[in-house]
Amino acid sequence: MSSAINDAVSETQLKELLLHEERKSERYANYARLLLTFLYFAVGFGIRQELPAHSFNAIISASLINLFYGIFVFFKLKDPNPPSWIKYPSVSIDILLLSIVIYSFGTFRTFKTEAFVLYFLWIGLSTLRFSPILTLASGLLSIGAYLLIVALAIHDQTIALGTITEEFVSERVSNVNIILKLVFLSAFVVLAVYIARVFRLIASKALTKQILQAQNAELNNALDKLRETQKQLAQKNRELATLSEIDALTQLYNRRKIDQIIEEYLVETSHRPFPLAMIILDIDRFKHYNDHYGHQAGDDVIRGVAHALSTSARGNDSIGRWGGEEFIIICRDTDSDTALKIAERLRTTIEQAQFQVDEPVTCSFGVTSYRVGDNADSLIKRADDALYTSKQLGRNRVSHK
Repeated sequence: MSSAINDAVSETQLKELLLHEERKSERYANYARLLLTFLYFAVGFGIRQELPAHSFNAIISASLINLFYGIFVFFKLKDPNPPSWIKYPSVSIDILLLSIVIYSFGTFRTFKTEAFVLYFLWIGLSTLRFSPILTLASGLLSIGAYLLIVALAIHDQTIALGTITEEFVSERVSNVNIILKLVFLSAFVVLAVYIARVFRLIASKALTKQILQAQNAELNNALDKLRETQKQLAQKNRELATLSEIDALTQLYNRRKIDQIIEEYLVETSHRPFPLAMIILDIDRFKHYNDHYGHQAGDDVIRGVAHALSTSARGNDSIGRWGGEEFIIICRDTDSDTALKIAERLRTTIEQAQFQVDEPVTCSFGVTSYRVGDNADSLIKRADDALYTSKQLGRNRVSHK
């Protein structure tokens, strides 16, 4: 599972976040640097009377350098993208300047008493970094600096190697004492490297989880947007499907949809015979309305007839605009007598309806019923012939074929 997680997380992303954590670690180490630098000043001035002038000056100078460097690092780390090299001189200056301070105490007590505890404390803060490699490098540097301090102290005869006497103030420092401090320092460095590795591993896992959560959030957001887009697309498709079936002027079925309905009903009758009727109607003298009142008035008449049909027909009847001023009604489960009654009722409704023209509007109707062997063309032709008969007989009437 661990490898699967690592595969899912971009290595570049993880490196960037780890680099960010390294910068945070360097920032915290710099705070410790500034704090302990003030401690150097306090210690230096506190034991000034016990120190030679050159040792005091060395301590104050080293502290000032560390202070200025800490301020420099503080402002550098405030940048959004501080230089990556800053961590290398940081650990070097920390250890070397501390070594100068320790050596400047210039007495055997440096290697026997609390002064070395201070050294351990600072080495710990200096070596413990977010990067195990940097931690190891700084730890090795601290060991080297300690050995250099010992060598310089022996060379300058600040200390003398030998067995410690009962007198604590003896300038002699035993080899065992130095070796033990070296062992303690090495162990401290090993511990610091281990802690840095564990810390980095924990941070890597936490950052990996953070990246995966961010990726999951982005994925969920993308999926939500995709679902919303799919909903909108489905809605648009439904609207387009509706538009492809609906006549724009009358909001009734268009001819394409009516043809489809007729074919579906005819297929049904081939499996289970049932009464099927068709009504075709035509607006009487429609050209007169267009010529006398204008095409806008003609469209209003068509819309008015469509409204009368849709509000007066039965709920299971399929109504459509068949042509310019022609309409068609498919009546399922309807015999001839019922179809004639429906057509007569619709004729009366249209005749009595109010239109935006100053004269009555009437329609002629043709009615037919399904016969065995009928197809769409034969059924439509009979209804159309019945409509023609109504026109010949004076319009505004219902005929049956």
